[in-house]
Amino acid sequence: MAGLGSRYPQGMEPTTLRAVMAALRKPETGCPWDLKQDHQSLARYLREEAAEVLDALAAHAPGDPATEAHLCEELGDLWLQIAFHAQLAADRGAWDLHEVERTVVEKLVRRHPHVFAEVSVDGADEVLTNWAAIKREEKGLHGGEPRLLEGIPASLSPMEEALEIGRRCAKVGFEWPDMEGVLDKVKEEVAELQAESDPVRVEEEFGDVLFSLMQWARKKGVDPDTALRRQMMRFKGRFLAVEDDARSAGGWEFRNLDQMEAAWQAAKRKATS
Repeated sequence: MAGLGSRYPQGMEPTTLRAVMAALRKPETGCPWDLKQDHQSLARYLREEAAEVLDALAAHAPGDPATEAHLCEELGDLWLQIAFHAQLAADRGAWDLHEVERTVVEKLVRRHPHVFAEVSVDGADEVLTNWAAIKREEKGLHGGEPRLLEGIPASLSPMEEALEIGRRCAKVGFEWPDMEGVLDKVKEEVAELQAESDPVRVEEEFGDVLFSLMQWARKKGVDPDTALRRQMMRFKGRFLAVEDDARSAGGWEFRNLDQMEAAWQAAKRKATS
């Protein structure tokens, strides 16, 4: 990695993230801000960095230098948060970054007996079935399993939780047999939404539409979070053209809806040409 040393202060050699975190947290000589932090104060930064990784993934184009570098940088920021939490634990003598890695390595080896032991599987679906069985064994749930939809992390977004509910139900066979059945369900829910006027029922039917769309995306193999992020990126890019057109005309008051729609369609054609 030529030139890496030039990014460091004079006389400071490149080192590991673990060593940097230890220095930042060293009493008396460390960074005052870093020394003040605890697991709870860092939670907001973990959420923010995870969200920025998702944004980078939505914008990522494999092989494109700019988006490759951006994704690499954002993953580094997320890794920093993990290392920070591990350093807090190391400071109190509980565990450290090596223990985090050791724990996850042991878990991956244990849950992939088809790779690291003498177990055969027939495709990815069987891998997931075995994974779930091993996970139940790890938690000591023999015979007394919890309800299927119990234990879904409360920290998941509504979109993520909807997907997880669908995945769990599909594992026991409560699933549409084909894509056409899911799409029919989406159409059915949209029709019911259109037929409603009561505010309470409208909200319920709207929720049904969203939930059905999440299941369609899951079964189709589409990540709805990434799809929505990319749609919003496209929308913002096209709306910039609408705004530029309005500015060139003297302001929003000099553009009506038809003119704004024309500018939008022109931007859309340009983006797809």
